[in-house]
Amino acid sequence: MAHFNSFVRIPFLAVRGLFWPLPPIDALEKDVLSMRVWPNDIDFNFHLNNARYLNMMDYGRMHLLARGGLLKPVMKARWVPVVGAVWMTYRRSLSLWARFRLETQLTGWDERWFYMEQTFLSDEGLVAVGWVKGALRDKNGAVPPQQVMDLVRPGIVSPPLPDAIQILNGLTREKLQNAS
Repeated sequence: MAHFNSFVRIPFLAVRGLFWPLPPIDALEKDVLSMRVWPNDIDFNFHLNNARYLNMMDYGRMHLLARGGLLKPVMKARWVPVVGAVWMTYRRSLSLWARFRLETQLTGWDERWFYMEQTFLSDEGLVAVGWVKGALRDKNGAVPPQQVMDLVRPGIVSPPLPDAIQILNGLTREKLQNAS
C-alpha cells in the first residue's frame, strides 16, 4: 500500500483526465484536496507518518498539474517530473481517520525550477507546510519552466519568489558547494 499514489492514484488521475477532466483552475491558483488518514498512512504513534506527507504532496502536485492544464502537455512531451528539494515543517499531528485538506500552489519559477507551497490543514489549523523545488526533465535535461508555462498561458510571468524560498535556495546552494 505504500506506493498506492505512485502506481494507482496518479496513473488513474492521468487516465481520468482523458474522459472526465477535473475542473480547470488558473496556473497560479491554489488547488485544494480533501483527504483522510487511513490505516496504511500511520506509524507506531498512530498518526500520519512523516514520509506519507511527502507521498501525499506528490499526488497534490500531479492534481495541480491536471487542474492547471499542464498534465496532458507534460505527458505528451514525455517530460518527467523530478524534485530538487523539499523543506518541511510540522506543527501538529494527524491521527488515524482524521480529515484534512492539502492545498497546493505554484508560487513561482526561475530559469530552471518551479517552486510550490503545500499546506496541510485540519479543523484545528495548520498541520504542516512544505516547500518544493521541482523541475520537468526531458532527455536533454531540465525543461525551462517558462517554456512549460507558456503552454497554458503564453507570456505569463513568474510572481516574485518569496523571501523564504530565496533563503532556502541559498542554504541549499551553500551545502551543495561544500559537499565532496
